[in-house]
Amino acid sequence: MMHRRFTHLPGLVFAVLALLLLASACTVSQEVPFDSSPDVDTNEESSSGAATVVDDPDCNPDNARPSLEPTEPLPAPGAMPSGSRMDEIATRGSLRIGVAQDTLLFGFLNPKTGEIEGFDVEIGKLVAEAIFGTSDGTVELIPITSAQRIPGLIDDEFDIVVKTMTITCSRWGQIDFSSVYYESGQKLLVSEDSGITRIEDMTSDQVVCAADGTTSIQAIDNFPVQSVGVETWTDCLVLFQQGRTQGISTDDTILAGLAVQDPFAVVVGDLFSEEPYGIGSSKNYPEFTRFINAVLEQARQDGSWQELYDSWLVDTLGAQTPPAAEYR
Repeated sequence: MMHRRFTHLPGLVFAVLALLLLASACTVSQEVPFDSSPDVDTNEESSSGAATVVDDPDCNPDNARPSLEPTEPLPAPGAMPSGSRMDEIATRGSLRIGVAQDTLLFGFLNPKTGEIEGFDVEIGKLVAEAIFGTSDGTVELIPITSAQRIPGLIDDEFDIVVKTMTITCSRWGQIDFSSVYYESGQKLLVSEDSGITRIEDMTSDQVVCAADGTTSIQAIDNFPVQSVGVETWTDCLVLFQQGRTQGISTDDTILAGLAVQDPFAVVVGDLFSEEPYGIGSSKNYPEFTRFINAVLEQARQDGSWQELYDSWLVDTLGAQTPPAAEYR
């Protein structure tokens, strides 16, 4: 299949006021530079030019979800084990979280407040609260693209990534994942008058957009369409609204946010992939992965996960309960 990459998008004209506000908000100066993404698929190559990675031998290709057993008992906030990654973060005074700023509902820059908000952001704050006892003043949100997720963890640019990140064995070969905190799947967004009801309806002269460095763009190549890769999902929506692409394909969660921004767009078809989301962290600190899993286990049991889901997602994605954890 033909794959193209758009690195510059001249003449950005947004058809929807909400998207215009979001895009203008994204020009607000950030404390952390928002670098452009590398032209590599970070499933295969690190930012330092490392050789092609091998799947984690402990990962089952048929089910990459199982993570490391959680810490028991979960240490109290302010009492992290000496010498652990959590102790290092506590000494630093902040948890650095890589997040999206262009994914409505999960991680987006609120044009009214200038703050990055969403379900993923709040999930990440649970880890900070477990370390410090509060997320106020203890969280550094770092806006990144999908392609920057794995290189940033490898290069220690942030401590965790919470950015609609699908757990896969090739990614397990480079980083650690928490247990699943959300179950998603890939669908297709098209114009409501296109007559397209599923991705199989599209033809080889039609173009479908996805973000670089994602499993979504790989999945598109299983169908007889052309794919185009861009940095952000907002870029995909711009191309779609300009008529330069006939569809956008990614997780139904992300597409739901894009559809909110364009009243002429609809999400169609059945799920054609499984996309279990996990919190990414460095493979150098397995005790931190176990700690994160204990935090998520606590959130499942005490209702924190459900509260966050009902606050951010239930109106758009319907009623759901926390996904059950699986461990190795």
